[in-house]
Amino acid sequence: MPNSHHLGTQNRKRRSKSISRNESMKTRYDFSKAVRGKFYHPNAVFSFPVYLEPDVNEFLSNMAEKKKVDMQDLVNDWLRAEMNLIQSLQ
Repeated sequence: MPNSHHLGTQNRKRRSKSISRNESMKTRYDFSKAVRGKFYHPNAVFSFPVYLEPDVNEFLSNMAEKKKVDMQDLVNDWLRAEMNLIQSLQ
């Protein structure tokens, strides 16, 4: 289910200049033209990343490719099926 307030990187713009490790912070910053809450979204949802072991990732990637679906959709469908099975056994 897509979320317009997802905190992922899909809508994030890339920096035009990378920050080097040798650069230090300025002693003062001018926030006089700053806008409070510009990036605040009260309904934003944070989804914790799930890190898969390489063999599981490969298996799921292959299954998703064969079914021509996104791996995220495949995993969500499988997890929902497991949730339904667990609930039916309770």
